[in-house]
Amino acid sequence: MLKLYFLTAFRSLLRNKSYSLLNIAGLALGITCSILLFLVIKYELSYDAFHSKADRIYRVNTEQVYEDGVNQNTGTRFPFPKLLRSNDKLGMENLTQMYSEEGAQINILSDNGAAPKRFLEEGSVAFVEPEYFELFDIPQGEMDPQPGMAEPNNVVLTQSTAAKYFPEGNSVGKVIKFNNSLTLKVTSVIPDYPPNTDFPFVMLISYPSFKSYSPLPLDGFDVLSSNQQLYVLLPEGASPEAKEAELNAFIKRLQPKDARGQETYLLQPLSDIHFNPDFGNYGQRTISREIIWSMALIGVFLVLVACINFVNLATAQAMKRAKEVGVRKVMGSSKSQLMLQFIGETLLITLLATFVSIILVELALPYLNSLLELKITFSLLQDPVLVLFLVAEVLLVTLFAGLYPALILSRFQPIAALKSKVSTQQVAGLPIRQGLVVLQFTICQVLIICTILVNEQMDYFRTKSLGFNKDAVVTVQLPSQAGKKMLPLREEMLSNAAIRKVSLAAAPPSANMTWGSNFTYNNSSEDANFQANMKYSDEKYLDLYDIKLAAGRAYSDNDSAVVLINETMRHKLGIASPAEAIGKTLKIGRDKKVSIIGVVSDFHQHPLQQPIDPTIMMTNPDTYYFLSAKIDLSKKQEALSHLEKVWGMAYPDDVFNYEFLDETIADFYQEEARQNKLFKIFSFIAIFIGCLGLYGLIAFMAAQRTKEVGIRKVLGASIFNITYLFSKEFIKLVLVAFVIAVPIAYYLMTLWLQDFTYRISLSYEPFLLAGFATLLIALVTMSTQAVKAAMANPVVSLKSE
Repeated sequence: MLKLYFLTAFRSLLRNKSYSLLNIAGLALGITCSILLFLVIKYELSYDAFHSKADRIYRVNTEQVYEDGVNQNTGTRFPFPKLLRSNDKLGMENLTQMYSEEGAQINILSDNGAAPKRFLEEGSVAFVEPEYFELFDIPQGEMDPQPGMAEPNNVVLTQSTAAKYFPEGNSVGKVIKFNNSLTLKVTSVIPDYPPNTDFPFVMLISYPSFKSYSPLPLDGFDVLSSNQQLYVLLPEGASPEAKEAELNAFIKRLQPKDARGQETYLLQPLSDIHFNPDFGNYGQRTISREIIWSMALIGVFLVLVACINFVNLATAQAMKRAKEVGVRKVMGSSKSQLMLQFIGETLLITLLATFVSIILVELALPYLNSLLELKITFSLLQDPVLVLFLVAEVLLVTLFAGLYPALILSRFQPIAALKSKVSTQQVAGLPIRQGLVVLQFTICQVLIICTILVNEQMDYFRTKSLGFNKDAVVTVQLPSQAGKKMLPLREEMLSNAAIRKVSLAAAPPSANMTWGSNFTYNNSSEDANFQANMKYSDEKYLDLYDIKLAAGRAYSDNDSAVVLINETMRHKLGIASPAEAIGKTLKIGRDKKVSIIGVVSDFHQHPLQQPIDPTIMMTNPDTYYFLSAKIDLSKKQEALSHLEKVWGMAYPDDVFNYEFLDETIADFYQEEARQNKLFKIFSFIAIFIGCLGLYGLIAFMAAQRTKEVGIRKVLGASIFNITYLFSKEFIKLVLVAFVIAVPIAYYLMTLWLQDFTYRISLSYEPFLLAGFATLLIALVTMSTQAVKAAMANPVVSLKSE
């Protein structure tokens, strides 16, 4: 019986090639998008899930509570691990600390006295303890990497890193120099980390080496660095809430009374680290769960739009199959047998569409990986979860798309069917058909509106004034602890006309690195109720970046006890005007007393998702980690060559590497830019699928109103009149869909924009533009089929049965 069903279904598809192709194309596009989105979601949800103890690993985060807000930090104070271990780990099964840096200067020391090979390592490097390998499942090579982490000056390399540094092989026992500071011996080589991890380290240095490397004081409570992180392993069945409370009570007892800020400590599950942008991770990439569920919803919508198409096209073909149903019923077919027959046809179309989708996924996945910068693989044979997803999707699509047409077709009365007396109302009730069109175009217009608004927000990022001039600025990160070597060479750099201005600072105005500090104001005995962002820079900084003074004067390199503050800082201190701030005093940290000599206009130190920090600016050559140079872009290569030459005079053992600041700032919004591109692609696909559905509905109407069109043409109706006759109903439905889509899109985009401190306002223009674009596309689609019907020979139309 099943063989007969499928054989009949196959013959029916061959008889109606255009109908079959439209259905397969629509379903294939919807299923392809759903598979791609499923792969992305599955990949994102797999981050660090491969660790066998992942459900019991927690990161200890620090939260500093002030009267006017909360400061969250992934770091902990350096003494915490030692304190916990000296108290039997406070009931934790295990714990480990690590410190990570992004990139490093690596010199490969030769055994025969040859010049060292130099590399600029761009990956993450971590200082770890032996316990790191007990908490996390790190693939091990031929030699156990754990013992080497207990002794100073040891390093473990990943396979790709070892191959890069030692292409001749046999890297164990070789020596490298890290940031021209640490001489390290390679004790082991481990396989590369999988791509779906927030700990993408390319080398692991023994934590005891950090004591001689770090310029930070490791024994006191003064320093809180987000790079210094603490992970704990809870015992089986332990309550995270109870352990968090115990940890807070314990630290509060031991922490010095003058510890800065009102600090509490939060246990963040390992499973949350990839999805929580408030804290971040070593991989420098997070994705919110809201975005994950948005992608899932888009996938469902696209399949739903494709299924609606199928229903529309199936009912459009129903009148052609009325006699077939009548004959089958006369020959003894039951209603259930007819339903199985038509559902079988749907299943066959869905299977063919799925097969096409698998081919399309194979072709599209490399482009998707490139767009999202992911490393997703697609293998049906090795991914049972994907197979299960496809089976479930095929069954659900078959049921959803095939049940209603099968029910309608199986209800035909045989006599009425054989006499061609089946009415349009019997084939597809008007309310149902209208409801499907409205639902379909509501989804399309929501996607289009969201796409336009996301694009506007991205344009806002690109064009909003940041309060400083970022154009034609080259930034060069200086070797750690050696930045002040460049100070005497500033004039040498300016000796070339291609370089217009030069400055040294802890960081550019807007950067993903900040230094916060507590302070007292105007001889107060109590710390202010907020932290200030410390911007250390030389006297050339304001001029190079065109940062404006609102009052007072700038400092010189010789000024050591004076500072500038920004307007946000002035407002938070309650100072009425910039001029009134001049002469006020601050005490930074414990004992650095300074005087305010000027107020600068606000500039953005962070991506526009975050507010402007209250900022203190002052000189401090020991913290100059970046060189900034304003260059003549018409002489770009000459300027870069001269910078590299002067660089070599100060740092002969280091690799010169530069970035343009405007490109660095653009990278802040990479994730939003990717989302924007995805929205554009899926909106286009949704509209395309929707147009296929409209084409089917117009075909349905044309088939049912053949004689009416012939009579109208005989009575003098023009092509425009007949085209309008077919189109007016659907124009109304598209407009109804627009009315429904507007509040939905408004709500969704309001939620999305809440993540940005600086954002566009939602005006009516993008909504009207989306509605007009959808209406125009729908009209073009409808007119092609309507004009075809209008141009048909009326004689043939009136003769048709």
